[in-house]
Amino acid sequence: MLHHHRRFAVTVVPSLEELTEKLTQYTWTLCTCFEYQGLLLANDSFSEDGAQEYAVYHEGREIESLTVSWMTRARLQEVIETLLRGEYEAYGPVAPLHTEPASEHRCSVCQ
Repeated sequence: MLHHHRRFAVTVVPSLEELTEKLTQYTWTLCTCFEYQGLLLANDSFSEDGAQEYAVYHEGREIESLTVSWMTRARLQEVIETLLRGEYEAYGPVAPLHTEPASEHRCSVCQ
């Protein structure tokens, strides 16, 4: 996670298909975070106009960094399924990710 100072608006996504569509078909504000089956995918991009990079957290630890702009929807689905199976090496320290429900979130990035 490059942007530790950000506060993220968390949106729970009910299906892998919806998550992969959101990540590969749209560009999101820098405070966007998606939750899917215990994974948090926090927008770690430098700008909305650049490559869309997401830090992936599980149980408070960063486990992966994904440049979703460079992935097909099918490839992203494969990667997320692998992470859900626990096939990763946690490489980031346990660090707080500042999150709040999307319905309560307000910040200068998204307003």
